[in-house]
Amino acid sequence: MSSAPDPFLLLVAAVLSVPIAIAVCLRAPVMVTLGFVAILCVFSSSTWGQLQEENTIYARGTGIFAFSLLNLLLWTAAAAMLIRANTPGCNIQAQGLKLQSPFPSFLAAFSFMLLGHLVLGLMSGIEVMAIFGYNGVINVLNMTLFALLILSTINSEQHRRQFLLLLLGLATLRAGFGLVRYQFLGGDTANPYQNFEKLDLKLVYFDIADNYIAALAAFCIAWLLLMPGVRMSLHKRALLLGLFAMEIATVALSFRRSSLVGLGLMFAVLLWQLPWQRRILCGGFGIAALMVGATTLMRERLQFNTQRTGFLSSLLYDVGPARATEVSRFYELEAAAKSLDGQWLFGLGSWGTFYGNEDALDYHFGKFDFVHSGFGHLVLKSGLVGLLMFLALLAACIVHYFRYRPALRGNSALLADMSMAGLLFWSPTLLIGTPIIEFRSMLLIGMTLAMVYLHPLIVRSPNRVLSQPYAAA
Repeated sequence: MSSAPDPFLLLVAAVLSVPIAIAVCLRAPVMVTLGFVAILCVFSSSTWGQLQEENTIYARGTGIFAFSLLNLLLWTAAAAMLIRANTPGCNIQAQGLKLQSPFPSFLAAFSFMLLGHLVLGLMSGIEVMAIFGYNGVINVLNMTLFALLILSTINSEQHRRQFLLLLLGLATLRAGFGLVRYQFLGGDTANPYQNFEKLDLKLVYFDIADNYIAALAAFCIAWLLLMPGVRMSLHKRALLLGLFAMEIATVALSFRRSSLVGLGLMFAVLLWQLPWQRRILCGGFGIAALMVGATTLMRERLQFNTQRTGFLSSLLYDVGPARATEVSRFYELEAAAKSLDGQWLFGLGSWGTFYGNEDALDYHFGKFDFVHSGFGHLVLKSGLVGLLMFLALLAACIVHYFRYRPALRGNSALLADMSMAGLLFWSPTLLIGTPIIEFRSMLLIGMTLAMVYLHPLIVRSPNRVLSQPYAAA
């Protein structure tokens, strides 16, 4: 019988590997960033809904270290980024650190807030890991670091092309795997509708991040097919149409309401950017696709929750006084709001919990340290101050998009539109989901926000806007 490895030896090996990891991050920063993107595209993080819970790649290392190995690697890459930025003769502009992005300021402000949580928590007798646990707000810090990592490494047209090809290629493979598993192998094993609610329903992917990857790829393909100035052969267009159908099917057959709503919001960005003639064509196909998706959702999932015939009333079956469920979906937020009595400004701290009817909240399994709302979670943990900081970051990215999008062309324009479309996709999840406590989701949100800044430096003159390549230091 083999014995388990000695934790002390593993710790020593980990410490000795830190200089090697930093060296790799210094020598091949682009490959490290693209490696993170590949992992985020390929590996699911959600285990909710599985009959037998399994560790995912995002949890590896937490049995030995306080944080996962991927999280430690992210922090190592961020340290290497700072070393590069402070090395004499380093081309900082080419690293993207001097772009007018809000991430450094937000990182400083949020780090200061977490430091305050640490001091107050230790004074109150709270353990350090309860303060920095993943059910707190540490992933907002991870989101910001990943956004900065992308901006510091994806800094040329070649890098942008590699980034887009990687996203499309892995999204295609992921969609193909999911659809084959759905058709022949019973679908995603993480299926709470089938495993917990005993509904005769199989899914392609339950993880909202997998739905996002498919939706982002679908948007990218539609942009390439419809945007003026994009030229390609007929067989390439036919191939892209097939891939587009795969990505849409992946989202539709996952039966997530937030995903379908997010997908519809994404294509509003494409409609807005297209000439009016193509808006009609895109709008027609979009409406048809949404109708197919809505019909599939009602027939396959919502039929089990309500007998109503209207799509909107069926979609909101657990909301409002005429809901088909005993407890409103928003009861959890009401209970959390009551627990915040007198502490709305700064929240309950990263370790904070709320209290409510445990029978109505049985899906929490007795742990009330998170809520099903990204914005609500920020208020619970960090108060209105934390929420306003997060909203200020989103607002800064949106303002940057509207200010500079008219000057962008090619891949830079595509990435900027993907960024805004992606932010719209995540909006329903930020309202009613749990992205803040999910490492993978928050890194993908960071990637989404960073994409709007993946363009050459732009020089604005009184009469026109000129797009220029990165200047050499």
